Amino acid sequence: MAEKLRINDDGLLLSDTTMVEFADGCTDAGSFVPGTHEVGEVVPCLGCDGEHRIAAALPLEVAYNIEITEAEPEEAEPGH
Repeated sequence: MAEKLRINDDGLLLSDTTMVEFADGCTDAGSFVPGTHEVGEVVPCLGCDGEHRIAAALPLEVAYNIEITEAEPEEAEPGH
């Protein structure tokens, strides 16, 4: 699966990915699969050589070109 990158209106370089939990209890549960997928789909597992049915899915966008130019100082916790 090749990742498809796009630039949004704010100039962020994004790709779609899906955080999945597999129905068969693969030890790679909670992994990320490139692309947008839904519950019930069978997708290749990145952690093993098999394919697995998705039991739970959370579609996400991953940004690649975020740059931190200034960090805010940490505030001291009250009482310390």
